[in-house]
Amino acid sequence: PTTTVPTTSVPSTSPSVRSPHPTYDYSAVCEDASECAIISQLSTAEERKEACVEKTSTCPIACGDLKCYKFTQACRDLETGNFTTLNVTQKCEYFDYYRREEKRENVTTSVVPWICLSSAVPMNSSNVALDYSYLAQDRCQESCKNPACTCGDRTFPFWTEGYDDTDDTMSIIDTDAARERNCKDLYNMTTSERDTVCELDIRGVTAQLSKPTNDIPAIIKVNYMCPKACGNRLECFCTDSTDMIPTPNRFHVERQCHWARNWSADKLAEFCDESIEPYFARACAITCKNPRCDEHDSTYSLELFGNVVSTTCRQIDEFSKSGLLGKGEEYVRLMCGAKDFGKMLFTHELCPVACKDVDFFSSNTK
Repeated sequence: PTTTVPTTSVPSTSPSVRSPHPTYDYSAVCEDASECAIISQLSTAEERKEACVEKTSTCPIACGDLKCYKFTQACRDLETGNFTTLNVTQKCEYFDYYRREEKRENVTTSVVPWICLSSAVPMNSSNVALDYSYLAQDRCQESCKNPACTCGDRTFPFWTEGYDDTDDTMSIIDTDAARERNCKDLYNMTTSERDTVCELDIRGVTAQLSKPTNDIPAIIKVNYMCPKACGNRLECFCTDSTDMIPTPNRFHVERQCHWARNWSADKLAEFCDESIEPYFARACAITCKNPRCDEHDSTYSLELFGNVVSTTCRQIDEFSKSGLLGKGEEYVRLMCGAKDFGKMLFTHELCPVACKDVDFFSSNTK
């Protein structure tokens, strides 16, 4: 498809048309029956595979039900009809075709991410020019591999091989020393322990799920199950969780990242110290100004001005590159200075590269 920078310069925030607020129901409902635990404790993959015959519905985690292991988890495409992105009519189902053609032609840079990170206006609206509230990745959450879906830690427990933590080497031990784990447990581990656990293979019978057409690895590790907790993918790590964060040793036993906005520098530094508050420090990477995120632009959808306008760091960056005023383009200044109240973060915090050197304060006075 032919792609261009959107011709809309500064979307109006009033009056406006907007689609319903995007939701991301990514958590798959997966629960094993009590007798399934014994399968995950069997010594060899062959034994586990044999024990799983005709038990996938009873033991979806242990026996590798696809719904528990999809890269996009439980997210689905919300749009079945046509929409316009980058001045081209699109449908969610087109994107897999584009990827296949690009692979066949050995294209090095896919056009699909650029389409997915761009505004998508509906074809059935009489005011399509005013509806900027959805991006293509919001309408096509599965086909676009929306990070709100792919970055969520699995909410169900799973089994892994064991390891020996009696010394600093933390070497992997006999494969029958399996144990059940949960992604939330990773937040309270030391850095060395978490890094080791995140590299462990899970015990689910999942090899049959990996296909050339999906993103499921042949050997699934903990870091695939828990991308936010493990932090191996920056697009997952470099954002603030919107959940309540456990702080069990404090007066408030849980809190949200944005509560730290008015804290003193000393208090913030204490909560952002992984040796003191490991869960808060990792779950609130942007609020804690984690240096790993200094040069990383988020790929999440940014919902601004009361969800009248959605954009992405990529779209802001393209505007600054194509406009005559560069970083001074009004769209760029407006977007970088706006706040995503769903995430309780400013755009320039999530887009440090796209918004670098942007005088976004002047957008309110021009």
